[in-house]
Amino acid sequence: MKLPIWVLNQFKKRSRIYIFPTRMGGYLNGLIFLMFLLAVGYNNNLLLIFTLFLFGFNLIWLIQTHFHLNHLKLENILIENGHAGEPIFTLINWKKVPEGPLEWEISFEKREGTSYRIHFPVNSSLKTEGSIILPKRGVWKFQHICIKTQKPFGLYKVCIYFKVDLTSYAYPEKLKEVPAFEKDHSFIEGENQSLHKGSHDVWNLSPYQGDESRKISWKHYARSGELVIKEGQELTKSLTHFKLITTSKNKEWILSKIATQMIYCHRTDIAFTLETPQKKFGPGSSAKYLSDCLKELSQC
Repeated sequence: MKLPIWVLNQFKKRSRIYIFPTRMGGYLNGLIFLMFLLAVGYNNNLLLIFTLFLFGFNLIWLIQTHFHLNHLKLENILIENGHAGEPIFTLINWKKVPEGPLEWEISFEKREGTSYRIHFPVNSSLKTEGSIILPKRGVWKFQHICIKTQKPFGLYKVCIYFKVDLTSYAYPEKLKEVPAFEKDHSFIEGENQSLHKGSHDVWNLSPYQGDESRKISWKHYARSGELVIKEGQELTKSLTHFKLITTSKNKEWILSKIATQMIYCHRTDIAFTLETPQKKFGPGSSAKYLSDCLKELSQC
């Protein structure tokens, strides 16, 4: 006999909760079982009553441990993109949080079963912020979030699983120092071409004589303290080309080098292009453009 579809849907919506005894909980259960055997073997009614009394308290503690996470409701989770090996911002919003004390261990689980713990304490608020560290570059897809606790009594460990569908990009690791930019025009694997079509400057400057303020060269004023106006044509900013060939032996280092250099270009407002075997990007230097390029490098 098949269950109705509505009943099956309700089972799918329910979160899975597992309860296991801790070391102290295992000692307690073993003591209760031993006391029961002694009470029955020696026909000791007083010991039997005390055993049943202790068993009742143990059952209450077990039920209370289940209720501690049974009312926990998850609303949504946000895992931002970030670089491998570095803390990535994570935000969890709860619909309902049980009463304390709260002392949880939270971990995200991939489809292959590998779990990664989240590094922050949980409080009683409905918004929890923290960070998660992804060990290597790539696209990370998480299927479950697991919450464990031994509260409120420490005799049982309760685990609850929430089914999620999360995707996060781990960009190539950033280098501590920005590598020097190559200025030649070769297409060596992973190299960049820095084509300086001009500088962040203008030519033919003249003293300021009450002209429009938009013509003032504020860069020259910051350097010399003299007000001058721009009469010439503004020169084109630098443009840097990055080309990636994936046959290199030191692929990860090359990806980290390009990622670090692209971040530098973004921070200094230098336009750049990126060419991989799959796509071509650019030119651009905005935050969104940088994020799209880093996503592409994370999948190379």
